[in-house]
Amino acid sequence: MTKTYTIEKANKFIASNKDKLNQKYYPEYHFASPYGWINDPNGFSIYKNEYHLFYQYYPYASQWGPMHWGHAKSPDGIKWEHLDVALAPDEAYDQGGCFSGSAIEKDGKLYVMYTGHLPNDSDESLTRQNQNIAVSEDGISFKKYENNPVLTEKDIPEGSSIVDFRDPKIFEKDNVYYCVLGSKTEDNEGQVLLYKSDDLLKWDYVSVFFPYNNYLGTMVECPDFVQIGNKEYFVLSAMNYEDEKTGKVYNHISWLIEGEVDWDNFLFKMKNIKEMDNGLDFYAPQTVAKEDGPVAIAWMQGWGRDFPSDEQDHGWAGQMTLPRKLMLDGDVLKQQVPSEIESYKHVKTSENNVSIDKKHIASREAVQYLNIQANSDELNDFIIQFSNDMNENIKLSYNHSEKAFHFSRNNTEVKIMNEDNEKVLVSSSTYPYTGDTLNMEIFLDKSSLELFVNEEITLSNTFYLEDKISEISIESKESVTLKRLETANIDLRK
Repeated sequence: MTKTYTIEKANKFIASNKDKLNQKYYPEYHFASPYGWINDPNGFSIYKNEYHLFYQYYPYASQWGPMHWGHAKSPDGIKWEHLDVALAPDEAYDQGGCFSGSAIEKDGKLYVMYTGHLPNDSDESLTRQNQNIAVSEDGISFKKYENNPVLTEKDIPEGSSIVDFRDPKIFEKDNVYYCVLGSKTEDNEGQVLLYKSDDLLKWDYVSVFFPYNNYLGTMVECPDFVQIGNKEYFVLSAMNYEDEKTGKVYNHISWLIEGEVDWDNFLFKMKNIKEMDNGLDFYAPQTVAKEDGPVAIAWMQGWGRDFPSDEQDHGWAGQMTLPRKLMLDGDVLKQQVPSEIESYKHVKTSENNVSIDKKHIASREAVQYLNIQANSDELNDFIIQFSNDMNENIKLSYNHSEKAFHFSRNNTEVKIMNEDNEKVLVSSSTYPYTGDTLNMEIFLDKSSLELFVNEEITLSNTFYLEDKISEISIESKESVTLKRLETANIDLRK
Protein backbone atom coordinates (compact mmCIF):
# COMPACT_ATOMS: atom_id res chain seq x y z
CA MET A 1 0.00 0.00 0.00
CA THR A 2 1.30 3.44 -0.92
CA LYS A 3 1.77 5.64 2.12
CA THR A 4 0.24 9.12 1.96
CA TYR A 5 2.97 10.70 4.06
CA THR A 6 6.65 9.78 4.31
CA ILE A 7 9.81 11.56 5.39
CA GLU A 8 11.18 11.30 1.86
CA LYS A 9 8.11 12.95 0.33
CA ALA A 10 8.19 15.74 2.91
CA ASN A 11 11.87 16.52 2.41
CA LYS A 12 11.49 16.53 -1.37
CA PHE A 13 8.51 18.90 -1.16
CA ILE A 14 10.34 21.28 1.18
CA ALA A 15 13.40 21.38 -1.08
CA SER A 16 11.21 22.20 -4.09
CA ASN A 17 9.19 24.93 -2.37
CA LYS A 18 11.30 26.67 0.28
CA ASP A 19 12.53 29.32 -2.18
CA LYS A 20 8.90 30.32 -2.87
CA LEU A 21 8.34 31.45 0.73
CA ASN A 22 7.30 35.11 1.07
CA GLN A 23 9.69 36.94 3.42
CA LYS A 24 7.44 39.94 4.21
CA TYR A 25 6.60 38.84 7.77
CA TYR A 26 9.14 36.03 8.04
CA PRO A 27 11.31 36.40 11.16
CA GLU A 28 14.95 37.37 10.90
CA TYR A 29 16.18 35.82 14.16
CA HIS A 30 13.23 33.94 15.68
CA PHE A 31 12.81 30.34 14.57
CA ALA A 32 10.28 29.48 11.86
CA SER A 33 9.88 26.58 9.44
CA PRO A 34 11.68 26.42 6.09
CA TYR A 35 8.22 26.14 4.53
CA GLY A 36 4.73 25.34 5.84
CA TRP A 37 2.98 25.31 9.20
CA ILE A 38 4.49 24.88 12.68
CA ASN A 39 3.08 24.80 16.19
CA ASP A 40 4.25 23.23 19.48
CA PRO A 41 7.97 22.77 20.15
CA ASN A 42 8.75 19.08 20.67
CA GLY A 43 11.76 17.07 21.75
CA PHE A 44 13.65 20.15 22.94
CA SER A 45 16.86 18.51 24.06
CA ILE A 46 20.65 18.57 24.14
CA TYR A 47 22.39 15.84 22.19
CA LYS A 48 26.14 15.72 21.68
CA ASN A 49 26.48 19.23 23.10
CA GLU A 50 24.00 20.81 20.69
CA TYR A 51 20.43 21.95 21.14
CA HIS A 52 17.91 19.94 19.13
CA LEU A 53 14.48 21.40 18.48
CA PHE A 54 11.69 19.31 16.99
CA TYR A 55 8.30 20.82 16.32
CA GLN A 56 4.79 20.06 15.15
CA TYR A 57 5.01 20.47 11.40
CA TYR A 58 2.84 20.27 8.31
CA PRO A 59 5.18 21.01 5.40
CA TYR A 60 2.60 20.92 2.61
CA ALA A 61 0.63 24.05 3.51
CA SER A 62 0.62 27.01 5.89
CA GLN A 63 -2.30 25.44 7.74
CA TRP A 64 -2.53 22.71 10.35
CA GLY A 65 -2.55 19.23 8.81
CA PRO A 66 -1.44 15.67 9.62
CA MET A 67 1.47 16.39 11.91
CA HIS A 68 5.07 15.56 11.14
CA TRP A 69 8.06 16.37 13.33
CA GLY A 70 10.26 19.09 11.87
CA HIS A 71 13.81 19.29 13.16
CA ALA A 72 16.61 21.82 13.66
CA LYS A 73 19.80 22.01 15.71
CA SER A 74 21.86 24.82 17.19
CA PRO A 75 25.13 25.23 19.10
CA ASP A 76 23.65 28.02 21.25
CA GLY A 77 19.84 27.98 20.97
CA ILE A 78 19.83 31.20 18.95
CA LYS A 79 21.06 30.37 15.45
CA TRP A 80 19.34 27.27 14.06
CA GLU A 81 20.19 24.89 11.22
CA HIS A 82 17.23 23.22 9.50
CA LEU A 83 17.51 19.44 9.29
CA ASP A 84 15.51 16.77 7.50
CA VAL A 85 12.05 15.94 8.81
CA ALA A 86 12.44 13.53 11.72
CA LEU A 87 9.02 11.81 11.81
CA ALA A 88 6.12 11.39 9.40
CA PRO A 89 2.69 9.83 10.10
CA ASP A 90 3.53 6.70 8.13
CA GLU A 91 2.37 3.90 10.43
CA ALA A 92 -1.07 2.54 11.26
CA TYR A 93 -0.74 3.73 14.87
CA ASP A 94 0.08 7.37 13.97
CA GLN A 95 -1.60 7.82 10.60
CA GLY A 96 -3.58 10.84 11.82
CA GLY A 97 -0.43 12.63 12.91
CA CYS A 98 2.73 12.42 15.00
CA PHE A 99 1.58 14.70 17.81
CA SER A 100 3.71 16.39 20.49
CA GLY A 101 6.29 14.68 22.64
CA SER A 102 9.80 14.92 24.04
CA ALA A 103 13.35 13.61 23.70
CA ILE A 104 16.11 12.37 25.97
CA GLU A 105 19.62 11.03 25.45
CA LYS A 106 20.44 7.52 26.68
CA ASP A 107 23.57 5.46 25.97
CA GLY A 108 24.62 7.83 23.20
CA LYS A 109 21.28 7.54 21.42
CA LEU A 110 18.47 10.06 21.19
CA TYR A 111 15.07 8.66 22.16
CA VAL A 112 11.88 10.50 21.30
CA MET A 113 8.45 9.75 22.71
CA TYR A 114 5.45 11.13 20.84
CA THR A 115 1.69 10.79 20.57
CA GLY A 116 0.14 8.88 17.69
CA HIS A 117 -3.19 10.40 16.67
CA LEU A 118 -6.03 8.25 15.33
CA PRO A 119 -9.00 10.52 14.61
CA ASN A 120 -12.52 9.37 13.85
CA ASP A 121 -14.17 12.13 11.82
CA SER A 122 -17.67 10.69 12.08
CA ASP A 123 -17.64 10.02 15.83
CA GLU A 124 -15.16 11.99 17.96
CA SER A 125 -15.72 9.64 20.90
CA LEU A 126 -13.96 6.95 18.86
CA THR A 127 -10.82 9.05 18.37
CA ARG A 128 -7.80 7.49 20.08
CA GLN A 129 -4.31 8.63 21.01
CA ASN A 130 -1.33 6.46 21.91
CA GLN A 131 2.33 6.91 22.83
CA ASN A 132 5.26 5.77 20.74
CA ILE A 133 9.05 5.63 20.77
CA ALA A 134 11.57 6.36 18.00
CA VAL A 135 15.35 6.07 18.38
CA SER A 136 18.27 7.73 16.61
CA GLU A 137 21.92 6.67 16.55
CA ASP A 138 23.05 10.06 15.21
CA GLY A 139 20.37 12.54 16.34
CA ILE A 140 19.20 12.96 12.74
CA SER A 141 17.59 9.77 11.41
CA PHE A 142 15.01 8.02 13.56
CA LYS A 143 13.69 4.48 13.57
CA LYS A 144 10.31 3.83 15.14
CA TYR A 145 10.27 1.12 17.80
CA GLU A 146 9.01 -2.19 16.45
CA ASN A 147 6.68 -2.71 19.43
CA ASN A 148 4.90 0.65 19.16
CA PRO A 149 2.62 1.84 20.61
CA VAL A 150 4.10 1.58 24.10
CA LEU A 151 1.01 3.08 25.79
CA THR A 152 -2.60 2.84 24.64
CA GLU A 153 -6.10 3.34 26.05
CA LYS A 154 -5.53 0.12 28.03
CA ASP A 155 -2.98 2.03 30.12
CA ILE A 156 -5.30 4.91 31.01
CA PRO A 157 -6.67 4.89 34.59
CA GLU A 158 -10.38 4.46 35.21
CA GLY A 159 -12.31 7.71 35.13
CA SER A 160 -9.97 9.34 32.61
CA SER A 161 -10.72 10.22 29.01
CA ILE A 162 -9.62 7.63 26.46
CA VAL A 163 -9.95 10.21 23.68
CA ASP A 164 -7.49 12.86 24.91
CA PHE A 165 -4.21 11.35 26.08
CA ARG A 166 -1.15 13.11 24.71
CA ASP A 167 2.10 15.08 24.82
CA PRO A 168 4.50 12.88 26.83
CA LYS A 169 7.42 14.68 28.50
CA ILE A 170 10.22 12.43 29.75
CA PHE A 171 12.42 13.13 32.76
CA GLU A 172 14.81 11.02 34.82
CA LYS A 173 14.87 10.71 38.62
CA ASP A 174 16.89 8.29 40.75
CA ASN A 175 17.86 6.23 37.67
CA VAL A 176 14.22 5.73 36.69
CA TYR A 177 12.60 7.32 33.63
CA TYR A 178 9.23 8.97 34.06
CA CYS A 179 6.90 10.72 31.68
CA VAL A 180 4.05 13.08 32.41
CA LEU A 181 1.08 13.02 30.02
CA GLY A 182 -1.69 15.53 29.36
CA SER A 183 -5.12 14.19 30.17
CA LYS A 184 -8.61 14.98 31.40
CA THR A 185 -11.27 13.16 33.34
CA GLU A 186 -14.44 11.79 31.77
CA ASP A 187 -16.08 14.96 33.16
CA ASN A 188 -13.72 17.23 31.18
CA GLU A 189 -11.47 18.25 34.04
CA GLY A 190 -7.78 18.65 33.21
CA GLN A 191 -5.18 16.47 34.92
CA VAL A 192 -1.66 15.06 34.44
CA LEU A 193 -0.83 11.35 34.45
CA LEU A 194 2.52 9.81 35.41
CA TYR A 195 4.18 6.71 33.90
CA LYS A 196 7.57 5.11 34.53
CA SER A 197 10.12 2.96 32.70
CA ASP A 198 13.51 1.37 33.28
CA ASP A 199 14.53 1.35 29.62
CA LEU A 200 12.34 3.94 27.81
CA LEU A 201 10.62 1.08 25.95
CA LYS A 202 8.31 -0.58 28.46
CA TRP A 203 6.09 1.84 30.38
CA ASP A 204 3.80 1.38 33.38
CA TYR A 205 1.11 3.59 34.85
CA VAL A 206 2.00 5.18 38.21
CA SER A 207 -0.57 7.77 39.26
CA VAL A 208 -2.72 10.78 38.56
CA PHE A 209 0.32 12.92 39.30
CA PHE A 210 -1.40 16.33 39.21
CA PRO A 211 -5.14 16.02 39.91
CA TYR A 212 -7.67 18.54 38.66
CA ASN A 213 -8.02 22.05 39.95
CA ASN A 214 -9.67 24.99 38.22
CA TYR A 215 -6.39 26.23 36.74
CA LEU A 216 -6.06 23.06 34.66
CA GLY A 217 -9.19 23.85 32.64
CA THR A 218 -10.87 21.15 30.59
CA MET A 219 -7.65 19.54 29.33
CA VAL A 220 -3.95 19.77 30.10
CA GLU A 221 -1.64 20.02 27.09
CA CYS A 222 2.16 19.78 26.94
CA PRO A 223 2.80 19.17 30.66
CA ASP A 224 6.45 19.52 31.65
CA PHE A 225 7.73 18.68 35.13
CA VAL A 226 10.97 20.54 35.91
CA GLN A 227 13.38 21.14 38.76
CA ILE A 228 14.45 24.79 39.11
CA GLY A 229 17.00 25.29 41.83
CA ASN A 230 15.71 23.34 44.81
CA LYS A 231 12.06 23.71 43.82
CA GLU A 232 9.69 21.61 41.73
CA TYR A 233 7.55 23.14 39.01
CA PHE A 234 5.10 22.31 36.28
CA VAL A 235 5.20 24.20 33.02
CA LEU A 236 1.96 23.38 31.24
CA SER A 237 -0.83 24.69 29.04
CA ALA A 238 -4.52 24.49 29.94
CA MET A 239 -7.53 24.58 27.64
CA ASN A 240 -10.66 26.55 28.56
CA TYR A 241 -9.44 27.90 31.87
CA GLU A 242 -12.14 30.06 33.49
CA ASP A 243 -11.01 32.92 35.73
CA GLU A 244 -13.17 32.72 38.85
CA LYS A 245 -12.97 36.48 39.51
CA THR A 246 -13.83 37.78 36.05
CA GLY A 247 -15.65 34.81 34.55
CA LYS A 248 -13.46 35.17 31.45
CA VAL A 249 -12.61 31.90 29.69
CA TYR A 250 -9.13 31.52 28.22
CA ASN A 251 -9.08 29.03 25.36
CA HIS A 252 -5.42 28.33 25.97
CA ILE A 253 -3.16 29.57 28.75
CA SER A 254 0.36 28.57 29.84
CA TRP A 255 1.22 28.33 33.52
CA LEU A 256 4.31 28.25 35.72
CA ILE A 257 3.23 26.25 38.75
CA GLU A 258 5.37 25.86 41.85
CA GLY A 259 4.62 22.80 43.93
CA GLU A 260 5.93 19.96 45.99
CA VAL A 261 5.92 16.26 45.16
CA ASP A 262 5.00 13.53 47.57
CA TRP A 263 7.29 10.94 46.01
CA ASP A 264 5.91 8.16 48.21
CA ASN A 265 2.48 8.59 46.66
CA PHE A 266 3.58 10.25 43.40
CA LEU A 267 1.41 13.29 43.90
CA PHE A 268 2.19 16.89 42.91
CA LYS A 269 0.73 19.49 45.27
CA MET A 270 0.40 23.03 43.91
CA LYS A 271 1.68 25.91 46.05
CA ASN A 272 1.89 28.95 43.74
CA ILE A 273 0.84 29.68 40.18
CA LYS A 274 1.35 32.46 37.65
CA GLU A 275 0.93 32.92 33.94
CA MET A 276 4.27 32.20 32.28
CA ASP A 277 3.84 34.98 29.71
CA ASN A 278 1.33 37.82 29.66
CA GLY A 279 1.32 38.37 25.92
CA LEU A 280 -1.18 37.35 23.26
CA ASP A 281 1.03 34.78 21.55
CA PHE A 282 2.60 32.20 23.80
CA TYR A 283 1.67 28.53 24.03
CA ALA A 284 2.96 25.01 24.64
CA PRO A 285 6.34 25.90 26.21
CA GLN A 286 8.79 23.04 26.61
CA THR A 287 12.03 22.91 28.59
CA VAL A 288 15.37 21.20 28.31
CA ALA A 289 17.32 20.48 31.49
CA LYS A 290 20.78 22.02 31.88
CA GLU A 291 23.22 22.02 34.79
CA ASP A 292 22.65 25.73 35.48
CA GLY A 293 18.86 25.51 35.08
CA PRO A 294 16.25 24.61 32.46
CA VAL A 295 15.83 26.52 29.21
CA ALA A 296 12.33 26.90 27.72
CA ILE A 297 11.01 27.71 24.25
CA ALA A 298 7.38 28.20 23.21
CA TRP A 299 5.18 28.54 20.15
CA MET A 300 4.75 32.28 19.64
CA GLN A 301 1.19 32.03 18.44
CA GLY A 302 -2.20 30.99 19.73
CA TRP A 303 -5.15 28.88 18.65
CA GLY A 304 -8.54 30.18 17.62
CA ARG A 305 -7.41 33.19 15.62
CA ASP A 306 -6.24 34.32 12.20
CA PHE A 307 -2.85 33.51 10.73
CA PRO A 308 -2.14 36.38 8.31
CA SER A 309 0.90 34.77 6.69
CA ASP A 310 -1.36 31.87 5.71
CA GLU A 311 -4.28 34.04 4.60
CA GLN A 312 -1.93 36.02 2.38
CA ASP A 313 -0.45 32.83 0.89
CA HIS A 314 3.07 33.46 2.16
CA GLY A 315 3.84 29.76 2.44
CA TRP A 316 4.47 29.64 6.18
CA ALA A 317 2.73 30.11 9.53
CA GLY A 318 3.93 30.06 13.12
CA GLN A 319 7.21 30.90 14.86
CA MET A 320 8.96 30.22 18.16
CA THR A 321 9.93 32.53 20.99
CA LEU A 322 13.55 33.05 21.84
CA PRO A 323 14.79 30.48 24.32
CA ARG A 324 14.58 31.62 27.92
CA LYS A 325 16.52 30.40 30.91
CA LEU A 326 14.41 29.71 34.01
CA MET A 327 16.17 30.47 37.29
CA LEU A 328 15.51 31.35 40.91
CA ASP A 329 16.70 34.62 42.42
CA GLY A 330 15.88 33.99 46.04
CA ASP A 331 12.21 33.06 45.87
CA VAL A 332 11.57 34.94 42.61
CA LEU A 333 11.42 32.85 39.44
CA LYS A 334 13.05 34.70 36.58
CA GLN A 335 13.17 34.26 32.81
CA GLN A 336 16.24 35.43 30.93
CA VAL A 337 17.28 35.26 27.29
CA PRO A 338 20.56 33.28 27.29
CA SER A 339 23.73 35.37 27.13
CA GLU A 340 24.68 33.71 23.84
CA ILE A 341 22.53 36.28 22.05
CA GLU A 342 25.10 38.95 22.86
CA SER A 343 27.44 37.68 20.14
CA TYR A 344 24.78 38.46 17.51
CA LYS A 345 24.18 42.07 18.56
CA HIS A 346 25.83 44.77 16.46
CA VAL A 347 25.50 48.46 15.51
CA LYS A 348 24.99 49.24 19.17
CA THR A 349 24.09 52.69 20.50
CA SER A 350 23.66 53.91 24.06
CA GLU A 351 22.50 57.07 25.82
CA ASN A 352 22.69 57.88 29.53
CA ASN A 353 20.35 60.10 31.57
CA VAL A 354 17.75 60.50 28.83
CA SER A 355 15.07 63.06 29.67
CA ILE A 356 11.73 62.52 27.96
CA ASP A 357 9.99 65.79 27.18
CA LYS A 358 6.78 64.70 25.44
CA LYS A 359 8.64 62.68 22.79
CA HIS A 360 12.09 61.20 22.41
CA ILE A 361 13.23 59.43 19.25
CA ALA A 362 14.96 56.24 20.29
CA SER A 363 15.72 55.20 16.72
CA ARG A 364 14.86 56.23 13.18
CA GLU A 365 14.98 52.64 11.98
CA ALA A 366 13.69 49.26 13.04
CA VAL A 367 16.39 48.32 15.52
CA GLN A 368 15.84 44.84 16.83
CA TYR A 369 16.83 45.26 20.47
CA LEU A 370 16.17 47.95 23.07
CA ASN A 371 17.26 48.04 26.70
CA ILE A 372 15.68 50.68 28.93
CA GLN A 373 16.84 51.17 32.51
CA ALA A 374 15.35 53.62 34.98
CA ASN A 375 14.84 54.35 38.66
CA SER A 376 11.18 54.14 39.69
CA ASP A 377 11.26 57.56 41.41
CA GLU A 378 12.15 59.15 38.04
CA LEU A 379 9.33 57.49 36.11
CA ASN A 380 5.79 58.37 35.07
CA ASP A 381 3.47 56.81 32.51
CA PHE A 382 5.04 56.43 29.08
CA ILE A 383 4.43 54.79 25.70
CA ILE A 384 6.96 53.20 23.38
CA GLN A 385 5.65 53.48 19.82
CA PHE A 386 6.95 51.52 16.84
CA SER A 387 5.77 53.33 13.69
CA ASN A 388 6.11 53.09 9.92
CA ASP A 389 5.61 55.46 6.98
CA MET A 390 2.05 54.20 6.42
CA ASN A 391 0.95 55.55 9.83
CA GLU A 392 0.70 52.07 11.31
CA ASN A 393 2.10 51.42 14.75
CA ILE A 394 2.29 49.02 17.63
CA LYS A 395 2.58 50.25 21.21
CA LEU A 396 3.95 49.24 24.58
CA SER A 397 2.34 51.30 27.35
CA TYR A 398 3.67 51.59 30.89
CA ASN A 399 1.35 52.46 33.79
CA HIS A 400 3.57 53.70 36.59
CA SER A 401 1.03 53.57 39.43
CA GLU A 402 0.38 49.89 38.64
CA LYS A 403 3.96 49.16 37.54
CA ALA A 404 2.33 47.31 34.66
CA PHE A 405 2.54 47.04 30.88
CA HIS A 406 0.09 46.75 28.00
CA PHE A 407 0.75 45.83 24.37
CA SER A 408 -1.47 47.06 21.54
CA ARG A 409 -1.60 46.16 17.85
CA ASN A 410 -4.78 48.17 17.30
CA ASN A 411 -3.33 50.54 14.70
CA THR A 412 -2.31 48.04 12.03
CA GLU A 413 -3.83 47.42 8.63
CA VAL A 414 -3.95 43.67 9.22
CA LYS A 415 -6.34 42.84 12.06
CA ILE A 416 -6.12 39.48 13.80
CA MET A 417 -9.57 38.06 14.48
CA ASN A 418 -10.64 35.25 16.77
CA GLU A 419 -13.21 32.49 16.27
CA ASP A 420 -16.03 34.85 17.29
CA ASN A 421 -14.91 37.39 14.66
CA GLU A 422 -13.61 39.69 17.39
CA LYS A 423 -10.36 41.62 17.05
CA VAL A 424 -7.52 40.29 19.21
CA LEU A 425 -5.66 43.53 19.78
CA VAL A 426 -4.46 44.20 23.31
CA SER A 427 -2.60 41.99 25.75
CA SER A 428 -3.75 41.91 29.34
CA SER A 429 -2.11 44.09 31.96
CA THR A 430 0.85 42.43 33.58
CA TYR A 431 1.25 42.01 37.30
CA PRO A 432 3.58 44.58 38.97
CA TYR A 433 7.31 44.02 38.83
CA THR A 434 9.25 44.17 42.10
CA GLY A 435 12.04 46.49 43.16
CA ASP A 436 12.77 50.18 42.76
CA THR A 437 14.42 49.97 39.35
CA LEU A 438 13.04 49.11 35.93
CA ASN A 439 15.00 47.09 33.39
CA MET A 440 13.21 46.45 30.08
CA GLU A 441 14.58 44.32 27.28
CA ILE A 442 12.67 44.42 24.00
CA PHE A 443 13.37 41.96 21.19
CA LEU A 444 11.75 43.17 17.96
CA ASP A 445 11.52 41.08 14.80
CA LYS A 446 9.62 41.49 11.54
CA SER A 447 6.35 40.23 13.01
CA SER A 448 6.94 39.77 16.74
CA LEU A 449 7.89 41.58 19.92
CA GLU A 450 9.11 39.98 23.13
CA LEU A 451 9.35 42.08 26.28
CA PHE A 452 11.28 41.08 29.41
CA VAL A 453 10.75 43.27 32.50
CA ASN A 454 13.29 42.80 35.31
CA GLU A 455 13.44 39.19 34.06
CA GLU A 456 10.21 38.63 36.05
CA ILE A 457 7.50 39.55 33.54
CA THR A 458 7.37 38.69 29.84
CA LEU A 459 5.02 39.58 27.01
CA SER A 460 5.25 37.78 23.67
CA ASN A 461 3.16 39.19 20.83
CA THR A 462 2.94 38.96 17.08
CA PHE A 463 1.86 41.73 14.69
CA TYR A 464 1.62 42.26 10.94
CA LEU A 465 2.53 45.61 9.38
CA GLU A 466 2.21 46.56 5.72
CA ASP A 467 5.55 48.39 5.79
CA LYS A 468 8.69 48.10 7.87
CA ILE A 469 9.09 50.10 11.09
CA SER A 470 10.85 53.40 10.41
CA GLU A 471 10.77 55.07 13.84
CA ILE A 472 10.79 54.07 17.49
CA SER A 473 9.78 56.79 19.94
CA ILE A 474 9.19 57.12 23.68
CA GLU A 475 6.39 59.49 24.65
CA SER A 476 5.19 60.81 27.99
CA LYS A 477 2.90 63.62 29.16
CA GLU A 478 4.97 64.06 32.32
CA SER A 479 8.67 64.12 33.09
CA VAL A 480 10.49 60.81 32.67
CA THR A 481 14.21 60.20 33.06
CA LEU A 482 15.84 57.06 31.75
CA LYS A 483 19.07 56.02 33.39
CA ARG A 484 20.14 54.24 30.19
CA LEU A 485 18.78 53.60 26.71
CA GLU A 486 20.53 51.07 24.49
CA THR A 487 19.71 49.86 20.99
CA ALA A 488 21.20 47.19 18.74
CA ASN A 489 20.49 45.02 15.73
CA ILE A 490 20.57 41.24 15.82
CA ASP A 491 22.26 39.54 12.89
CA LEU A 492 22.53 35.76 12.80
CA ARG A 493 25.13 36.00 10.04
CA LYS A 494 27.65 37.30 12.54
